[in-house]
Amino acid sequence: MFLTTSQAADLVGLPKEQFRSAMSKERKNGKEFHAPKEEWADKRTPLWDEKKVLAWAKARKKRKKRKKDAE
Repeated sequence: MFLTTSQAADLVGLPKEQFRSAMSKERKNGKEFHAPKEEWADKRTPLWDEKKVLAWAKARKKRKKRKKDAE
């Protein structure tokens, strides 16, 4: 399933701007979470791959937990 930016941000519990910022940082690190561009209804409005976004959020929570446990 493909999600709008608002839907993806809501899914992972982040404000939309924070989600965009996080995805931009991930893209700079070579990771891509967008749906294929041919799936976008409007070429200016990105869609996100729900499975990839959920996997990212799960890994993010694990990293935060490990960091908190180490303190």
